[in-house]
Amino acid sequence: MKHLCALVLLLTSSLNAQVQVEALPESGIQPQVVMTGSGLVHVVYLKGDPKGCDIRHATRKAAGGAWSAPVTVNSVPRSAIAAGTIRGAQIALGKDDSLQVIWNGSTSGKGAKQGQAPLLHARLLPGAREFTPQQDLLGETTALDGGASIAANDKGHVAVVWHASPAGASEERSRLVWVRYSADDGGIFSPPASLNPSQHGVCACCSLRAHLASDDTLSVLYRAATAPKERGMHLITSKSGRATLRKLDDWNVAMCPMSSASLVPEARGLRAAWENQGRIITALLSETASKNDKTGADDAKHPVLAQNNRGQTLIASVTGSGWAKAGRLHWELLDAKGKSMDSGDGEKLPVWSYAAAYARPDGSFVILQ
Repeated sequence: MKHLCALVLLLTSSLNAQVQVEALPESGIQPQVVMTGSGLVHVVYLKGDPKGCDIRHATRKAAGGAWSAPVTVNSVPRSAIAAGTIRGAQIALGKDDSLQVIWNGSTSGKGAKQGQAPLLHARLLPGAREFTPQQDLLGETTALDGGASIAANDKGHVAVVWHASPAGASEERSRLVWVRYSADDGGIFSPPASLNPSQHGVCACCSLRAHLASDDTLSVLYRAATAPKERGMHLITSKSGRATLRKLDDWNVAMCPMSSASLVPEARGLRAAWENQGRIITALLSETASKNDKTGADDAKHPVLAQNNRGQTLIASVTGSGWAKAGRLHWELLDAKGKSMDSGDGEKLPVWSYAAAYARPDGSFVILQ
């Protein structure tokens, strides 16, 4: 019996040791991470006044060690926004590990047009020490609100995705999901084009999430608002100018949940995580909606995904958060088949913040908060 108890304790200790929680540099908030194939971790986070703050960037090796000296991403000071939690920076790796960054600009920032938030982009090119000057990609679309997303692949193809109203409209039911493509690693972008012209209505203050596969298939998770109480999650899949829409779930609520979502590729396909009625849903997008799984935490928001070389997936989320209300970290570890194998809770997060996560070469996970 002693040997059995010792084995159980050893296995439990081994599971818990797989997840390490660390603080962000400079007490930053709203982190986003990506890791290169060579094992270099890029992190961006927000710092400063939530209504007009800066985006900071640092790197370190995935195996551990100190972060590099942070540098500022935005070329116009205080042109990012943290208030609301879902309008901050999102990042992607482009050709030769360029770093692509997109964010909702502050309405009070320099260059904002008549109080309208710009859609801002900057990139860090290979070998460069500074980010390129920020550029506004909103075009003729209007009423930017919920957070945008950016996706890229190693061919130098970049997709910036956001939701907004066409020129001359402002109602939530008129909103569409828009995309601009670049074939030169984020230097020049095509004009805005709608990905869902046949289905108007996007939840105004929810963010969306994009992924661009190596074959240029673009996947976009977004929360629809086709009717006042309809807030279900939808998936857009687009390639070669042809887009298809798929409804993933239902959520009948007469309010904007101010939610976010996450995507990560794995061996069996693209795994997604999103919020529904205070629970985090996770699913392989290649499977039917009936196979969606809910995680164990209540009152959870803002899921982020990370996967290790064993096929295990970490879902980190925030519980108990709200408008100007701090939440607490929660995480859950799934095995290679998507079944829960461990979970844990962390300390309270800063107001307006959430976590980010990545896997180390040894298979363990790091959560940044």
